[in-house]
Order: sequence, then C-alpha cells, then structure tokens
Amino acid sequence: MDPSEILRTIATLNTRAVRAEKIIAKYEHDLAIARHTLVDTSKELDDTVKVAELLYSVNSRLGAVADYLLREQGMALGDREPKSVEVLINSLLQQTEAEQRPNPTNKSRIIARSGSSRSTDIENTIITQ
Repeated sequence: MDPSEILRTIATLNTRAVRAEKIIAKYEHDLAIARHTLVDTSKELDDTVKVAELLYSVNSRLGAVADYLLREQGMALGDREPKSVEVLINSLLQQTEAEQRPNPTNKSRIIARSGSSRSTDIENTIITQ
C-alpha cells in the first residue's frame, strides 16, 4: 500500500466519521425533543387525571345531594319509606303528560273594561293571543 492510497482511505474514513457525527447529533437532538415532549405530555396527563378525579368527586356529591332531596320529597309526600326513584319517575311522567296534553285551539279570553264613567257601560273585548 502506497502512501497516497493510505491518505485516500484516511480521508474517506474521516468523511464517513464526520457524516456519522452529524447523524448522531441529529438523533440526539431529536431524542432531546422527544424527551421534552414526553415530559409535557406526562404533565398534561397528570392534570387531566386530577380534573377527572375532581369531576368524579363533584358528580358523586351532587348525586348524593340529589338522592337526599328526592328521598326528602318522597317523605314529604307521606310515604314512610323514601322512594327516591319512584318520586323521580313520577315527576318525569307528570312533566311528559303535561307536555302531551292538547292545548285549546282558540287562545282567546274576554277582558271587561270600563269605557265611560258609567258603571253599566262595559265593553267586552276579545283579545287573541
């Protein structure tokens, strides 16, 4: 092997080493970005879990309050045993029945008002709504 071939081989190896160092630096940079993103995502996940726990706690407390109020309503209706589910179902049925009742087709009413100073002179006015 003559010295020129050795120098060419060294130059080729040097070029490859420089390329490898650039590639490694790029991968290290990408790894640092991925780690930073992982930390941010983990923090967001922890915050989401805390919010979910808070919402669950509030939901269970509101459920307990609603159940208590429904039981009290059941007791107020004269039942000896609180029947919160029955009270709720009855309330919903009453609302549904009220919505389904047919409304009168003529929504007019008669209003009497005095048209003059004489008490016997009363006009009947029909107001249509």
